[in-house]
Amino acid sequence: MQLDKAVGKARRLEKSGNFDAAAEVYAQLLRQFPQNPRIAAALEALLRENANPPLARLQALEAAYARRDYAGVLAGGRALAAAFPRSVTLHNILGAAELALRDAGAAEASFRRALAANPRDVDALGNLGVALKAQGRTDAALEVYAMAAAVAPDNANVKFNLANLLRQSGRREAALQAYEALAAARPGDAEPHFAMAAIRQELGQGAEAVADGLKALAADPGHGRAKALVIHQLGHFCDFEALAPLVPGIETLGIDGPPVEPFALLSIADAPALNLKRARAWSTRFPAAPALARTPRREGPIRVGYFSADFHNHATVYLMSQVFARHDRNAFEICLYSFGGKEGGAITERLRQKSSRYHDVHLLPDAAIAALARQDGLDVAVDLKGYTKDARPGIFASRAAPVQINYLGFPGSMGAPFIDYVVADPILVPDSHAGFYSEQPILLPDSYQPTDETRAIPVDGSSRADHGLPEAGFVFCAFNATYKIQPRDFALWMTILSAVEGSVLWLFRSNAAAEANLRKAAAGHGVDPARLVFAPSLPHLGHLARHRHADLFLDTFAYNAHTTASDALWAGLPLVTRIGEQFSARVAASILTAAGLPELITRSDAEYLALVLALAREPARLSALKDRLAATRTTAPLFDSRRYTRHLEAAYRATHRRHLDGLPPAPIRVSAEP
Repeated sequence: MQLDKAVGKARRLEKSGNFDAAAEVYAQLLRQFPQNPRIAAALEALLRENANPPLARLQALEAAYARRDYAGVLAGGRALAAAFPRSVTLHNILGAAELALRDAGAAEASFRRALAANPRDVDALGNLGVALKAQGRTDAALEVYAMAAAVAPDNANVKFNLANLLRQSGRREAALQAYEALAAARPGDAEPHFAMAAIRQELGQGAEAVADGLKALAADPGHGRAKALVIHQLGHFCDFEALAPLVPGIETLGIDGPPVEPFALLSIADAPALNLKRARAWSTRFPAAPALARTPRREGPIRVGYFSADFHNHATVYLMSQVFARHDRNAFEICLYSFGGKEGGAITERLRQKSSRYHDVHLLPDAAIAALARQDGLDVAVDLKGYTKDARPGIFASRAAPVQINYLGFPGSMGAPFIDYVVADPILVPDSHAGFYSEQPILLPDSYQPTDETRAIPVDGSSRADHGLPEAGFVFCAFNATYKIQPRDFALWMTILSAVEGSVLWLFRSNAAAEANLRKAAAGHGVDPARLVFAPSLPHLGHLARHRHADLFLDTFAYNAHTTASDALWAGLPLVTRIGEQFSARVAASILTAAGLPELITRSDAEYLALVLALAREPARLSALKDRLAATRTTAPLFDSRRYTRHLEAAYRATHRRHLDGLPPAPIRVSAEP
């Protein structure tokens, strides 16, 4: 009875034109009876009919938003808001424009005004969650999404937002449960299955990732990201049979349809033009802020910031450690921004000591990290991740510095308007390949790849037998990650084993499935599976030490040995590569050239096979190569980190100078020191 009286009072107020008072009565009732659909509907109807500006004015604002005239939305919308302060639709439009302009604080205020007018507006609740997330206030955003889910329990978008934020905040198990519930409620929807596949992959649950990815493809055969994930994960398993039906048509994947992760397909085909198209498409997921204004000239060192998730026990640190150590502190101020969440240990402490500033920023959103970098006054921002695992391109889309560089982590173009340069060398990016890159190339005179020549390889007292290798017989080594091994590469390796009696192939042990699949593939080529030997993981220096038991390193083709190539050469093991077209297919050639061994670069399958067999059959020739490698190891440009760092610094100076002079990015060719 009391409820009916209150509803009657609200209706009388509404009829008399006292809309705010009527809305307040309805709101009070909803707080007491939150599940009452009649009251909720009455309040929403009241607000919809009596709080909004004329429809034509709202449509004009929506049209301005659609054409990305966000400033125009704010100019017209804020004036309207003064006259229609309880318009939920208007405040939502204003907040969306403020979000697009990266003013999350103002957007939050707009969405809260919308909710003050209608606390049950699902759009405003969802939008508020986005604004809070953009400010790094994850717990508050989760709370708001939970409120939205309570208001609209059947709204799939709300549930997806909640599940996505759980995933992005690292609460993977809770996210999995949320996605599983969505999948059960919407069995024909591919998205929850794909999201679960991605989480499983992050958790190292490869088989489960493939299973969920295939469920996504069953629901939507055109789901490009699910297909790319399955292809990449099957590559880790070396499951050539399962891969075969997925590869046809890969040329258009991520190009004709929705974008896909570019890294996932690099090892499948050597296709630099397609890689650029995929990267351009993927970069659209990270809306670029306007370019920063020209920095005024100032005295003092150039400020360079390196950004990575890998400032811990990782290949990037092994490669970069001497660059960090040898930077000229009088000319350069080095800032490190770590977003991996893997802080601690001796490596992190050493990096802190080698930098002017070290920031652990893994809990900050992308825009906040970029703002911190601008506050630090960076001149040059260096992205060490690109589009690899745990990358955060949004930092650079938000503009961390006036000059932004793609370097070392991602072997190819990022296709992004917010990345100005890519660090390369004349082998990686000859003039004829410039069209495969959206960035302007920085061409270092030797290899683009730095190395650490201070690593002392320990004396290894083990025998071949200790590693499962034959005491006699030729040992071919291929320590590349398993996803780089393609059927074509493996078929050539089996031809080599068949031609060299008593030889074995020493591979890196990645996972049990890959080991089983490679043994099966060997048998299919008529090679005894026992001739494949798998090396378990070892600490870095111990891994380098065991290279002495191998005779020759065999490279993969579409995605070469990168760090593994320079590691092998530092350990005294020659490597044979076949140069390709895309960045990832030319790295080993770059490394061999800088090591003074260009004769180990081949240009066709037949040439690769002929050179490998010649070296296996001519011990004196191979021995001479090893002797030359040992003799020049400390003088070759590849292993001269001082020289390398001076060249890299020259590149930074050139990019910074162009910016100060008001010139656009252009190719930079660093000359070699005499």
